[in-house]
Amino acid sequence: MPLQAFLVGMLLYCTVSSSLAGNVGPNSAYYLVYDYHDDWQVFDEQYKAYVPYIRNEHKDYNSFSLFFDSENYRGYKLLYFSSKENYLFINASLQRKLPVDQWVVMDVDSLKEKYGKTKVFLTFYGNNTSVEAISVLVGNKVSKVEKSIQISDSLLTVIPRELTPFQDYLILSILFLAICYAFLYNIQPKAFDRYFSIRDLLTINLREDSLVINKPFDLANLLFVLNLSFTLSFIIMLVQNEETDLFSVSTILMDSESLMGLFTNFIELGVVVFFILIGKYMALAILTNLYRLENITNIHFFKVIQASSIFFLLLAIGLSFCSVSYPDVLRNAQEILFVPISFFFIVRLILIYFTINKLTPLKNLYLFSYLCIVELIPLIVGIRFAI
Repeated sequence: MPLQAFLVGMLLYCTVSSSLAGNVGPNSAYYLVYDYHDDWQVFDEQYKAYVPYIRNEHKDYNSFSLFFDSENYRGYKLLYFSSKENYLFINASLQRKLPVDQWVVMDVDSLKEKYGKTKVFLTFYGNNTSVEAISVLVGNKVSKVEKSIQISDSLLTVIPRELTPFQDYLILSILFLAICYAFLYNIQPKAFDRYFSIRDLLTINLREDSLVINKPFDLANLLFVLNLSFTLSFIIMLVQNEETDLFSVSTILMDSESLMGLFTNFIELGVVVFFILIGKYMALAILTNLYRLENITNIHFFKVIQASSIFFLLLAIGLSFCSVSYPDVLRNAQEILFVPISFFFIVRLILIYFTINKLTPLKNLYLFSYLCIVELIPLIVGIRFAI
């Protein structure tokens, strides 16, 4: 019960936190007024014109542009930051080389005075850059002495707040997962306690008469497999947003940056993962039959789903928290997640080995060869395709 309460609490925290944003710029000294993350344009050779940037179509581009209207942001600052080296062009004229991992602050009013126009065309070019590595913001300097303002009918304070479609999708998908977990907990409390029990996971002497194990295609058990599928889909979509194309899933996803397009991709990917997990059971059934180990098929599959449900739920919660507080983790997810995920699969392999060894007199050599085929080889192949 404490584990379930903790998991639900973290999911709700991530849902609320994802809509909050802090200060930006050097030393977080500026209020965020506007983020140009969704306003990028690229030059399309086919149309001989600038078109809106689409991640899956323009991911190989290294020149990104946007229109900036200084009339809308008088008295504010234009803030630039990138982890890659870039050059700044204003109205197609080279201005300066931009530093790496340093904030650049430009005065909006000075841009208008220098170029004599309210609208200027900014272009950022770099040999190894990407649009996800560039941040262009409009900020307002935080005053060191905050004064209270009496709000009257003639004075309204507007706090700008801009949410990208992916942030909306993130909130929607977290709520969807929270509802799924709450639904399973209410209709199958005993099965839920067992699937998400770390003590039960580490128990080798299983209760073989349990319906949770002996009927993997029972509707209740299939719902837990489907729930795991959506959790994995959520993780893949979260990492995919940062241009980390895990398992080349971009080839099966719809090219869409809208809320409904992203959520549709999430559902479709979850269904694909569900059928892959069912295929995992079929493969186990075939191989256990070849090794004359029919009695361990259901136990093996249950341990796989149980361990994966616990680990990937915790991972989903951690990544949701990082998407709000530590976005750099997601930008480097491919390197950061490699070690914990590989470690999890190795620990799961060891756990399954001792579980099967406890329940069958099969010689260690045959057991090892069986586990290599059904667990180790898919892990190696999966890592190869993931990176």
